[in-house]
Amino acid sequence: MHPSETGPVTRRGFLAGLGALVVAVQLPRPARAAESAVYPSANDAATLNAFVGVGTDGTVTVVCPTAEMGQGSTTGLAQCVADELDAPWDRVRVVHADEGKPYRFALLPFDARHMTGASMSTRTWRTPMREAGARARAMLIQAAAARWGVNPGACTTRQGVVVHPDGHEATYGELATAAAALKPPRKVPLKAPAQFTLMGRSPQREDLLGKVTGATPYGIDLRLPDMVRACTVSCPVHGGVVASVDDQAARAVPGVLDVLVFEDFVAVLAETWWPAKRAADALVITWDDRGFGEVDSALISAELRAALDDDKGATTARKEGDALKVLASAAQVIEAEYEVPYLEHAAMEPLNCTVHLQPDRCDVWTGTQGQTRALWAAQEITGLSEAQIHVHTAYLGGGYGRRGNVDWVRHALRIATRVDRPVQMLWSREETTRIGRYRPVEVARLRAAVGDGRITALHARIAGDHSARSYLSGFITKLPLYRTLLAEGMLPADSPYAFPSVRVDTVLRTFHVNVGFWRSVGQSYTAFFRECFLDEVAHALGQDPVALRRSLLREDRPRIRAVLDRVVEASGWGKAPEGHFQGIGLTDWSGSYCAQVVEITVEDDAPRVRRLTAVVDCGVVVNPDQVKAQIMGGALFGLSSALGEAITLRGGRVEQSNLHDYRLLRMNQSPVEVEVLLMDRPDDPPMGVGEAGTPPAIPALCNALFAATGRRVRRLPIPRKLSEIEG
Repeated sequence: MHPSETGPVTRRGFLAGLGALVVAVQLPRPARAAESAVYPSANDAATLNAFVGVGTDGTVTVVCPTAEMGQGSTTGLAQCVADELDAPWDRVRVVHADEGKPYRFALLPFDARHMTGASMSTRTWRTPMREAGARARAMLIQAAAARWGVNPGACTTRQGVVVHPDGHEATYGELATAAAALKPPRKVPLKAPAQFTLMGRSPQREDLLGKVTGATPYGIDLRLPDMVRACTVSCPVHGGVVASVDDQAARAVPGVLDVLVFEDFVAVLAETWWPAKRAADALVITWDDRGFGEVDSALISAELRAALDDDKGATTARKEGDALKVLASAAQVIEAEYEVPYLEHAAMEPLNCTVHLQPDRCDVWTGTQGQTRALWAAQEITGLSEAQIHVHTAYLGGGYGRRGNVDWVRHALRIATRVDRPVQMLWSREETTRIGRYRPVEVARLRAAVGDGRITALHARIAGDHSARSYLSGFITKLPLYRTLLAEGMLPADSPYAFPSVRVDTVLRTFHVNVGFWRSVGQSYTAFFRECFLDEVAHALGQDPVALRRSLLREDRPRIRAVLDRVVEASGWGKAPEGHFQGIGLTDWSGSYCAQVVEITVEDDAPRVRRLTAVVDCGVVVNPDQVKAQIMGGALFGLSSALGEAITLRGGRVEQSNLHDYRLLRMNQSPVEVEVLLMDRPDDPPMGVGEAGTPPAIPALCNALFAATGRRVRRLPIPRKLSEIEG
């Protein structure tokens, strides 16, 4: 039997033992933080508003509207509430919000949804969460004033207690029930930055103890009475369907309950998951690949490179001056082509979803970045109304954009319509890898006209698919604006640079492969194209790469220059020890400016990242440690993609299946030293950081490799042996 089902060692047991060693040393938080109840709720608290509840014991429950996938939003947003509420941090607990209207926000004027993505958690919710805390505080003060018969304006609060100058005191717990019966005030004053006690600081993460002890409930941990387990097998060619199934061997596996055949996948049901997985492996399925079986990576690459010459099919995304005319008459033109592969998200927790479908109710439990999309899927598949469907959010074992799609939720819902018991569907690692929603393959050609030691014109053309294809309706994908999204990171709104003349255009090409958002979306490749090309130009002009960038920086964004100057100083740019080589990357990610310098040595024909220095300006900082962790994590994510990650196709099928052939960054490839510096802007709004750290790391590494080897990396991933670099 598989140890995860019946053996003595479980994930929780292992982590609990490991975590106990850590907790005993450095985690003195109260034991209540390690409660192991799966999917805790706020039902034991008096509700003061949609985001705040207070228990009679004084515990403050913060209902977090965003998914927690390691980025720390449950901590950062709880800080915003607790600071305005004047609640002691050790009395705060956080639960996830079920899908609901109070937790939706408008991506577009006509499209409000409950979701987490695009590094928008703090940007979107910092002010509403502060207001929720301030309203709750005002209600508690009002309740105390009514009890004492005094003017509320004379009352104040002190760490979970309402006080009055005449000596009256009452804890929040004592006032909670009365406060919950009051009408919340419409407008409340918010604290000035000088009054903050939690925002701008780094208290211990509210979810830390539960995670290191294994008590934190992820979607994969849910157990319901009489629950059946499901393992699925989908067509290995995206877009393919089932032709026939021989399930005789699968049904003979002990513990198997049934085999369900759907148009595009087959599901095996069993009392526990491991027998379902064994039976799924025993299925003999004939697939109809619908003509996609002849597509492979070489064909896709060739089609996209040919698309770079498609002048008629190109859509102009940015045009300032007449770059093509300048290039046509230039005495010197520098040109290069770049390519990036499909990329999988490779999150730690495989995709899973639990559904309990009843005649008049449907409950969905899953770790998702798209709660409203899960709701819509349930409405469509079950035919139930919005009021009858309840989407419960779990902690996510990694998201990176993958869990914004809900294809696995749809599979679970479809299975549930044919099962009269609660069903938990868990995709195997192989299934999760092979039917992913990948970052698309993209190619680019960049040309620069140079003269008098400067760039006089730049033309960039990008060809590929766009990550949003699986999210948007068909008519939107036909609009010119949609096609320009391929150039994200090189558009006027998000490019750090200005050129005398510039033209950026795109050529959209779609294939049968599923695509989706991947951490930092378009900038994950446009930063590689742009920043590596600028280094090529600097080398051709005999200039320092930083000096060239400084000459091109936009004058209307002085904060970018400050970030660049700071990283140059902090990294010791140009002063690396003998045998060490540096490269730089700079990006503007939706108003968060990040610059990174990667310093490497070369050992056994492979790069060794010795140091990574990052500087970020993301506006006001709510939790400095979390911002640093996010920038560090994003940078490692970028290095990982550059050093080994790629999804490739042969015969229409994804060749990779698990972490042995989809190579993530190993510990011995990680930087020996990482330094992240913050340029806090307390008077500016918060901007995103979850994705800002990824784009600059990739070109910074590649530029360092050129400094070390004289070879240009124009195609990712980087070969394992540097002598095999083609450039």
